[in-house]
Amino acid sequence: MTQGVHEYPRRLSGLPVLQTSATSPVSDDLRARLDALDIDVSCALRFSRATLYALAAMSQEARQAIDRCLGEEAAIVRIDDLKASDAIAATLNEVRHHINAAAQDDAAVAVRDLERILIETAADMGGAERGDEPRQAKSAG
Repeated sequence: MTQGVHEYPRRLSGLPVLQTSATSPVSDDLRARLDALDIDVSCALRFSRATLYALAAMSQEARQAIDRCLGEEAAIVRIDDLKASDAIAATLNEVRHHINAAAQDDAAVAVRDLERILIETAADMGGAERGDEPRQAKSAG
């Protein structure tokens, strides 16, 4: 390490922990409190995101309401024009994209399941016309 260049510790958010040349119990206490606050905020954001994903998985109506609300929040943040507005709006839109992508995946799975059921039912009906015994239904899973 060259003289005068320091590698500063980083918080969970990736931001460096502020270092001063004068280390005192007050600055250490403040640093510890900021680190604890960073952890709390990071956890709260992750819990919120997990809750949104779970709610979005419950129904199409919930997913649409969440998408609409996130879109409105992203627009409000941009109007507020705060220092981090673009980053906040990008995060909200990323969550919207994730929720909508998951919905498309769920729809594709549902279509495949429906096709399989229709094909099996048609096969059973064809076998019944020929006098064959119907097949046992497969359990989902």
